[in-house]
Amino acid sequence: LAHLINVYVSIAGDWLQGPYVYYLYSTYGFGKGDIGQLFIAGFGSSMLFGTIVGSLADKQGRKRACITYCITYILSCITKHSPEYRILMIGRVLGGIATSLLFSAFESWLVAEHNKRGFEQQWLSLTFSKAIFLGNGLIAILSGLFGNLLVDSLSLGPVAPFDAAACFLAIGMAIIFSSWTENFGDPSENKDLLTQFRGAAIAIASDEKIALLGAIQSLFEGSMY
Repeated sequence: LAHLINVYVSIAGDWLQGPYVYYLYSTYGFGKGDIGQLFIAGFGSSMLFGTIVGSLADKQGRKRACITYCITYILSCITKHSPEYRILMIGRVLGGIATSLLFSAFESWLVAEHNKRGFEQQWLSLTFSKAIFLGNGLIAILSGLFGNLLVDSLSLGPVAPFDAAACFLAIGMAIIFSSWTENFGDPSENKDLLTQFRGAAIAIASDEKIALLGAIQSLFEGSMY
């Protein structure tokens, strides 16, 4: 339950920002070309760092990685107060790093903690289903409505959702600090990145389902964003 609450808070910090990123940049006077470059920087950052954050979290600690997610995304939210292109670009890069951590470190921590405490395996799938259904469903909808309330109903401006997101992220970080224990990856499985990439390529090539799952996820993410 504690994990789910923190996941919902952390995901809310992510979903609050999405609908207003483009709008915020446009209010600062940037055209489609400049805004497109900012978005590419964010997705490129996520793609680049997404290949290594999992390995780093295993070595440095999953709890520490989740805290890093909160700090990185809070800093990204703070940059939204600046109309300067360079500052906004830094914010997009930080946001890309944070997104990679959100969709890797939290799940890794949960699986390791679940196994360490000896819980039944069926509970793990139930927890994941609740996290996905409520986190990427209900929380996303509520975050959008709350963001609309801040910007349109209360007229607090396009930066308000990012400030609210920073508050949610700070709450999530406090929960992690106070209630989570640290866990690490199996030291015997720590390999260099090249070896990990080679193993991943072999797994994809040897199992059609893995390749199809990756393609489906990529197509879904591409169409959504």
